Amino acid sequence: MKLTNLSKPRQLSTEVAGQLEREIRDGNLRVGDKLPTEQQLTQAFGVSRNVVREAIARLKSEGFVESRQGLGAFVIADGRQQGFKINPEELASLAKLRKLLELRLELEVAAAGMAARRRTRAQLARLAEAVAELTRAAQRQDSLLPGELSFSRALAEASGNEYFDNFILFLAGHLFEALGRVKPAQALFAREAATIVAERREIQEAIVLGDPDLARRATWRHILNTADRLGLKGLQGWERTRMSALGETHAPLCLPPDPSPRQVHFAVPAGACDCHMHVFGPSRRYPLTPHRSYTPAPASLAGYRKVMTTLGLSRAVVVQPSVYGTDNRMLLEVLRKGGEQFRGVVVIDPDTPEAELQAMHELGVRGVRINLLFKSGVEVSDVRRLAARVAPFGWHLQMLIDVSEFSDLYQSLGRLPVQLVIDHMGHMPTQFGVEAPGFQEMLALARDGRAWIKLSGAERISGEAYPYADVAPFARAILAAAPERTLWASDWPHTGLERDMPNDGGLLELVHDWAADPLLLRKILVDNPQRLYGFAPLAHD
Repeated sequence: MKLTNLSKPRQLSTEVAGQLEREIRDGNLRVGDKLPTEQQLTQAFGVSRNVVREAIARLKSEGFVESRQGLGAFVIADGRQQGFKINPEELASLAKLRKLLELRLELEVAAAGMAARRRTRAQLARLAEAVAELTRAAQRQDSLLPGELSFSRALAEASGNEYFDNFILFLAGHLFEALGRVKPAQALFAREAATIVAERREIQEAIVLGDPDLARRATWRHILNTADRLGLKGLQGWERTRMSALGETHAPLCLPPDPSPRQVHFAVPAGACDCHMHVFGPSRRYPLTPHRSYTPAPASLAGYRKVMTTLGLSRAVVVQPSVYGTDNRMLLEVLRKGGEQFRGVVVIDPDTPEAELQAMHELGVRGVRINLLFKSGVEVSDVRRLAARVAPFGWHLQMLIDVSEFSDLYQSLGRLPVQLVIDHMGHMPTQFGVEAPGFQEMLALARDGRAWIKLSGAERISGEAYPYADVAPFARAILAAAPERTLWASDWPHTGLERDMPNDGGLLELVHDWAADPLLLRKILVDNPQRLYGFAPLAHD
């Protein structure tokens, strides 16, 4: 191969990609051949590793090469079989540049939301360095384009999705290459340098905070402002407020619960507790929030009492559903009617008055729910404030999260001044396996006495029909790690399901399958919930 040192000031990654593409087209690199390593390419071209990475990303997007984990990049096409391609010369046209920005808008906004959940500490450090690079360039009145590219690269990597990573690098490389050719744009960006740095810092801070909604909104605003700075007004139809709320309402009607719960074949111990259920009242009296993810079927307290009687349950914990937002009236009504048999978990605003919290406590509220899967009006940025508010009452934070989306779950949540309760075994798809980092961090939280985990929601995370055999390894791993911190819940009436409604008797049978030992069953169903929710000891205890 004949690789030559590069001339400047052309876009270096474009030149690297161009030379490698010519080697492939000329047959010097054939299909199946491995490219030289990053170190070899940086030495051959006299460029940084980042430039080489961007060039390889471009070749991947154009269908010439693919990465094989732990092995490097390999040629997969000789130029006839190509994927997505952008002609750099076309981007001198503002109409074409607008279309590229529209594509970047949708991709980078999504990547920012993913990054807020998945970022590692090393990736956060790279984002911080990119902001520092932008800040230094602004102070020296240098071009911001290298720093902008560094930030896009760090954000794409933090998404934890190599397809986003490669494609965003490919798009960003083309975009910043095009902007570098437009002198008026360079002058305008120089005048707006402080604003651009502030916008990027806002995105970084949202990702550090771990708030996907905040990260998406900040990225949305930055890219729309970028379009404005280029004179491309009205990107995506002037829809500047689209990211100002939690999103458009799509609230399909759920299936009703199975009206005939079947009896279980084992002896349910006295005092057994269902640690997670919901009740929905008449919509005229208890209106649903317009920002919701589903519309529940009717589910009354009388209907749930039938489930309790059939299954042999003595106690229950009613949980505020996302469709009521912070309007807890329905839940508090259940506590008034249910008396000592019931406890509650509410959704509150961080500014809820102290007297209101005290009144809830006297009715039996013992926790606050943070719902990060369905629209609830509560965001991850509220976690620390809420923890501080409820700690004096001895309440816990109940988290509805997908633990596979959090690479630093223990670091983020393990230092809060309250106990955690994690819904539905971490709500992680079973295909990730029990060794998934987020699942293992959840186990560590429970093992170290920082969290409780509910054996519930098997029908939500399974890829199979009942009895959800693929869930069993997860349930058993939880029980092996923290039997003193494990709870059971029906999740009646199984909100959000549009098909395959489970039978509640069948769900209680599962916990017996996972933990057949009578002493362990008693811990899960009686002793553990009694400690966590403050139920009175049984008469014979």
